[in-house]
Amino acid sequence: MRYIISGKVIQPHGLKGWVKVAVTSENPLRFRVGGTLLLEGELRELKVENTRPVQGCLLVKFEGIEDRDQAAALKGRELWVTEEEVGPPPPGTYWEHQLIGLEVFTSRGSRLGEVMEILVTGSNDVLVVRGEEEVLVPLLREVVRRVDLEGGRMYIEPLPGMLEDEEPAGDEGT
Repeated sequence: MRYIISGKVIQPHGLKGWVKVAVTSENPLRFRVGGTLLLEGELRELKVENTRPVQGCLLVKFEGIEDRDQAAALKGRELWVTEEEVGPPPPGTYWEHQLIGLEVFTSRGSRLGEVMEILVTGSNDVLVVRGEEEVLVPLLREVVRRVDLEGGRMYIEPLPGMLEDEEPAGDEGT
């Protein structure tokens, strides 16, 4: 079974078992009261008792975590859901965890490497592909031509100048 990170416990908050969580899930209902998350390392279910936003994070009170010491034991741990709980992405899109680990090939068949991470930028996301060299691939329809999740591959059409071994675009002999 595959697990997807939905948040990470930053630190305990107060004396009554609350924790501060950096939320990584885009699903606003992931931390709803009554929802459950799995604790990294133990796969123990933690049921959300209460939440409230604070400074770009979320304060969360889990059932059974009653004091600061119990909350402190969660510090630095990830909170997961199963891949089945995440569900399918909207049509024509992919979840980040589906792209991480894909092998990336150019439309001409050259292997560039593996998708290691996704950088979120102001305009479009960028795939960090590591092989013999690190290549930054803009996550744009005109660049990413095909994604084969079952085969573990992605095929791209590099933009002019994106790859070092490509000839620069322009007039010859000028």
